[in-house]
Amino acid sequence: MKLLYKSILFFIVPLFILSACSPSFKLGNYDDPYENVNRKSHEINKAIDKKVLRPSSKVYSKVFGEKPRNAISNFSENWGLPKDLVNYTLQGDIGNVSKTTGQFLINSTIGIAGVFDPSEKFGINARGTDFGETMHRWGVSEGDYVEIIFLGPSTERDALGKVGDLVLDPVGFVLNPWQSRLRTTANVGNVLGNRDALGSTIDSVLYDSADSYSQTKLAYLQGRRFRLNPEISEVYTDPYDEMDE
Repeated sequence: MKLLYKSILFFIVPLFILSACSPSFKLGNYDDPYENVNRKSHEINKAIDKKVLRPSSKVYSKVFGEKPRNAISNFSENWGLPKDLVNYTLQGDIGNVSKTTGQFLINSTIGIAGVFDPSEKFGINARGTDFGETMHRWGVSEGDYVEIIFLGPSTERDALGKVGDLVLDPVGFVLNPWQSRLRTTANVGNVLGNRDALGSTIDSVLYDSADSYSQTKLAYLQGRRFRLNPEISEVYTDPYDEMDE
């Protein structure tokens, strides 16, 4: 346990130093100093989607009906709530701490370990969060855009946030090997289900656009910035739109 605390402190303390030195992002800034490497990662991710993820999602959708897919998705998302709870606590968001706690307790009991989502009927449905958002609340800038193989579009801050979520996820420290495999399987099913549900949108960006890398980057940065700063009114502009005309 002491080693766990030391690991968390070793990870978090430098972020406070970073937050003190980092300027906040500039709206509309799409500088991409890692573009050459990012484009190579994008092509790998695109190939993975085309050869593995997209066809697997179609098979998954055919094999499992809507209700089984929903149950798998509910289970996966329910056991991600403790991670959200830790992040909302670090953000000082008491309202969402309460909502997330209630949602997890209801779904884990009445919802049979999260297979069902009765909390929605009670009007308790907290918005998900992550350690990237936590760092944003601390004042850490988003950094430059990066695309990570297997994980997709991100920023330097959000990439570090993915590591933070692994370190701070309390569920990962209490599950036995069998339970951990079950959770991982459900997470994979959730990814496949989401890929199938968003198939037409993802296919349009990856396979129908003039420059799928630029479209992916723009869509991610616009969506992420609006999610973290809902008060902004940045208008989506596509610099490649003229190329399609």
